[in-house]
Amino acid sequence: MSQEDPILPLYWPWTNTERRVLGVREFLRSRSFSLIYLSGIIAIWGTLGFGHWGSLRCETLGEQLACSSAIWPNKLVDAPHEFILSFFTSPWFHNDYPHIKFMIISFVIFTQSFEAKAGPKATAAIFFGTIACSAIVAAIIFNTGSHFWPDNDTFVHPMTRSWMGGSIGLMGILGALSHHSRWKWLIPAILLTFEYWNREYNGISEYITWGHLSSAIFGFVIWGLYLRRNVSMTDGEKNKQTEPEG
Repeated sequence: MSQEDPILPLYWPWTNTERRVLGVREFLRSRSFSLIYLSGIIAIWGTLGFGHWGSLRCETLGEQLACSSAIWPNKLVDAPHEFILSFFTSPWFHNDYPHIKFMIISFVIFTQSFEAKAGPKATAAIFFGTIACSAIVAAIIFNTGSHFWPDNDTFVHPMTRSWMGGSIGLMGILGALSHHSRWKWLIPAILLTFEYWNREYNGISEYITWGHLSSAIFGFVIWGLYLRRNVSMTDGEKNKQTEPEG
């Protein structure tokens, strides 16, 4: 990235990356993924309520749908088709008000800013792609660990609960967003500070902390490779245009 990139690549939802105010159609087109996701999770919350972390409490319709849509590590082996499908269904369900409030605020600040830069398709790809990468790695670790060390709660406990919510995908987008900052270390530093607070003072599970950080790394690597490939292709086209005709 060039020195012209902002230190914090954040944009108002109603502007483009040049800070120009968008018309209604441009706004809807440029932020379509963020708008669809936010509308979806708010509608689910308003009509079905919250899901639940555990496997024993799936009583209400909302909890039953959330349980069936969540990521279950054991399904990597028992029902791999359902495991893959859960990459796309689990982010729409949340377990409590603080969780969904965090997602709404973060999407309004960070995700739509990345979408303004990368576009809706790339944003959706990073969001769901980093969820998939993190879920697959975690499920392999938990399944392997619980098989060889069935008495070790570090591996057994996460196998007995569901995993849902969009925070893993959000962290992947934050990792990718780092490439558009003049100081690439700034967003990772903010993220590490947040995760330290989330773990030590907010009491979040250590599994979620590692999931967040893993997803941020996946987002950073995947988007970095994409940008490098895109720049290489652009340079190649320029070279072809400047080559003298034989």
